[in-house]
Amino acid sequence: MNFASKLALAAVLSLGTTALTVAPAAAQKKDDKKADPNALKVSDEFRKPAAVAEAAVKAKDWATAEPSIVTAEAAAKNDDEKYYAAWLRLQLELARGNENAQIPALQILSVNPRTAPDAKNAYNARLNFLLGKAAASQKKHAEVITYMAKARELGEKNLDIPLMMANAYAATGKNVEAAAEARNAIEAAKATGQKAPEAWYQFAIPKAIATGNRETAYDWLAYYLKDYPTVKNWRWAIEVLGQGAKGADRAGKIERIDLYRLRRITNSLADRGDYADYAYAAQSSGLPWEAISVIEEGRKNGKLPTTDPDGNRTFTAAQAGVKSSPSLATLASQGGVGNADALLAAGDNENALKLYDAALAKGGDANEINLHRGIALQRLGRKDEAKTAFQAVKTGPFVNVALLWQVSLDTPPLS
Repeated sequence: MNFASKLALAAVLSLGTTALTVAPAAAQKKDDKKADPNALKVSDEFRKPAAVAEAAVKAKDWATAEPSIVTAEAAAKNDDEKYYAAWLRLQLELARGNENAQIPALQILSVNPRTAPDAKNAYNARLNFLLGKAAASQKKHAEVITYMAKARELGEKNLDIPLMMANAYAATGKNVEAAAEARNAIEAAKATGQKAPEAWYQFAIPKAIATGNRETAYDWLAYYLKDYPTVKNWRWAIEVLGQGAKGADRAGKIERIDLYRLRRITNSLADRGDYADYAYAAQSSGLPWEAISVIEEGRKNGKLPTTDPDGNRTFTAAQAGVKSSPSLATLASQGGVGNADALLAAGDNENALKLYDAALAKGGDANEINLHRGIALQRLGRKDEAKTAFQAVKTGPFVNVALLWQVSLDTPPLS
């Protein structure tokens, strides 16, 4: 049942179907014992145009209804007459979709003693909603928030409520509240079986980022990517995340490499710049095996030309690095997180996992180790174990990287 039919039903229940056929108040006084205490007290001056209007409203003959409603409104003197004139006006303006004209009628109905208590809430809810919309059109943001919050409190479910509140909060610099209302709108759409528009996520994510709370920001990115897992969106999300992964310290380099790995597994390495930068980052981090495989992949798919000078310099340096390094078998036998990282870079995920597990048992950095354990497990197709590993990254610079890796487990293959 839509809002208009709810209002109509409430009015019928409170007035009765023969509301305008009762005797006028003067006639009722002749026999008070037979008088219906709930009957409308209306004059002949009001009853005649109101009866015509009522019949026209029932027939949806709006051209006939309007002049009769105008006459009834002019004749209305007591609460009963004002009530019914407002109800007739509301039906007309609901049919027209004229929200501004609904406001005066709702204002009368919401305070009229003839209105049933349950209907008062419905009228007030709708009234506050329409006043909020009017405030939004005038860019009165504080009023929008006040009216819409009241409408929601009184039971109005219109999806425009969180959307307009989100815009109002954003316009007043309240990014936390703006993002929260955008989430409310998305969840409300999902509850009706609809898919929320992508633009709603794109509205909220910059607001979440602007709060300075990275966990909130990347929770939104994960939320977005689960619902819209496209290559373009993955690339954008990883670029946003990567803005904080430019440190020259060890943690910054690890974060940067793991984000490039995430681009690789989600097929969001876009062009020669991505491949050349990824390969250089791997080589300069002491992972020449990975630099070689990235360059070879870029050349094979045509995104990194064989004549690219940066790629060629990195490739030559990486080849020299592999030759001067111990064999992978030697690294596997020696143990340690550094050797596990080398094995992961070389694609020897099984042996890398063994070394990570051993290091974890000895009390190594659980956050870093679990991030890389998760990557190895994901590459090995052990999805549930990978998710557990990513979830075990609780603090430090790798939390949000692990979050996006976890999201990648729950999205379909990208192409």
